[in-house]
Amino acid sequence: MELKRILARDARAANEKAVAQYGPDVLIISSSQVNGLTELIVAVDLSPLTPEEAEPFIKSDFSKSKAPAGKFDVLLGQTIDQNKRESRERQATQVAQPLIEVKPQVVAKPMAKVSAPQTVSPVKESTQHAEDVHDALRGREIVALVREELASLRREFKLGQQMAAWQGSVPLPAALSPLRDALNDAPIPVALRALLMDCIKDHDNMADAMGALQRQLSHAVGQESAAAPLSGVHALAGPSGAGKSLMIARLAQNAALVHGSEQVVVISFHDQRAGAWSQTQLLSAQSGVDSFRATNAATLKLLLEEHSTRQLILIDTPGVQMNERLADLRSMNLQVQCHAVVPADASAANLRRVFENTDNTWASLMLSKLDESNQPWALLQFLTEQTLGVSVASTGDRTADLVQDVAMTDLVKRALDNLPLPEVEDHPHAARNAALNDLASSKLAQIAARFKPETTGLTHE
Repeated sequence: MELKRILARDARAANEKAVAQYGPDVLIISSSQVNGLTELIVAVDLSPLTPEEAEPFIKSDFSKSKAPAGKFDVLLGQTIDQNKRESRERQATQVAQPLIEVKPQVVAKPMAKVSAPQTVSPVKESTQHAEDVHDALRGREIVALVREELASLRREFKLGQQMAAWQGSVPLPAALSPLRDALNDAPIPVALRALLMDCIKDHDNMADAMGALQRQLSHAVGQESAAAPLSGVHALAGPSGAGKSLMIARLAQNAALVHGSEQVVVISFHDQRAGAWSQTQLLSAQSGVDSFRATNAATLKLLLEEHSTRQLILIDTPGVQMNERLADLRSMNLQVQCHAVVPADASAANLRRVFENTDNTWASLMLSKLDESNQPWALLQFLTEQTLGVSVASTGDRTADLVQDVAMTDLVKRALDNLPLPEVEDHPHAARNAALNDLASSKLAQIAARFKPETTGLTHE
């Protein structure tokens, strides 16, 4: 059989063309669209060969076989075996030929053969190995963080079951039912939710309850703020993705405006992430400050001693093996102040992972991504339990977006404003405004009733 190709404007025209050319018994193999036309692949029977045309096939290798005529399977098997033997012989010849050619070169120029395979530099190999180790450690920490998150959810669920009976027994006015439902629906830790429920139980309207919540939270998280680092040696540590490198760039730019860019140094310490060093160089270049890279503690110590005359030295640490890097800094005894950098919407497990090691002494807390945090309840609970001052915060993704005077009342207001309350009571003073509007309407109605048109002859709208 032979395959033929037919092109027509549509499938019907292609079928008619195939039948007209090759008869009604034509076999259609496939049908497809090619450049707006219908393509048919059909199989056509070949005409019998004449004796002259068949002569080359009769004189083929099959005629030399001892197998009986008509035994096609025997002939096919013999041909396959012969092809395999020829293929193995060709492969053996191709493998043996380079060995024969290389042997004299190895004897004549042994040094050339040794130096030729070294196409990858040792620096590149070590960098690749460091990146692989970093990825493996990062994967382990992600798994550990997921486990801690699940364990934290289990603890919250058990505490929630225990607190459900108590919350049900606390009588609340009907006007505060939407606020109670909103507190239950928000991702608030159980202990903090119990504190807030106890705070609103003595109020009978929404406005007073919201004001009491804001005062209670502001008082609980209110603490002395720490000063922004402007001199000395400071190291920033925190979880991966918290925004440490960008916070370093903001602090460097702020200090460069005070002391000058030549008095500020940024050091990237043991960060093996792909592209981390390039990012540090780019961010430092925007402020015009010098940047250096230390791959180990010994190099970091040399850099700190060499630039000890600078006004401010900022050390950027990786999120992987954070406690190990902080231990290296403590072992140097160079009075390095450590600051914790966490996003404002960090989870309770993430905060616990940063502050669980009691060996770490923190100078201040730095908050990042304030503009992205709509439910900072875990951070609010942490601030109610700790006395760590907040030095700086950041909003946006620019190096100029640095907030030095951080007001915790703004964080509390952001959390309360994003409670899932009904639309009518979104604003804290919505109920009070509605009552004032009703009172004003009633007063206007009384005044209008005194001046009726039939008694005074006046008209009014």
